[in-house]
Amino acid sequence: MSFTSDPRFSNALEQALVRIPADIRAEMDKLVTITDAQVTAEMQRSAAALEESRAKYGPNANMISSSDTPERARSSLEFISRHELDWLFFRRWRLTDGWLKPKDAGKALEIFHDDLAIAMRCAVIERLYPNLVFAAAR
Repeated sequence: MSFTSDPRFSNALEQALVRIPADIRAEMDKLVTITDAQVTAEMQRSAAALEESRAKYGPNANMISSSDTPERARSSLEFISRHELDWLFFRRWRLTDGWLKPKDAGKALEIFHDDLAIAMRCAVIERLYPNLVFAAAR
């Protein structure tokens, strides 16, 4: 079902952008920011996990992947960022209600892998952060 071309989706997108709460925007800003220090830390974490696996399973534990390059580490962090952004939308955004207040979000059902919420995340992020293509990807 292609709901992104539905006028209700377009209207909801405009409302989401106009009425975005400060706490949600701050969380988005944090989640889309990937620093060189985070990339370095991810490479170190991954290398340590690989060494731990080799110690536990022997030197042939090479099938265990590591973020051994800055590009792979950044890619891992981008994946995590998209995942966390999805969950922000699963918890706090609704088509008919817009952004839920934190107290209302605590009572709401979090719908895991909600295609509508993911599509809205992609559209909102694309508009707010047009240069951060990774964050608006599915």
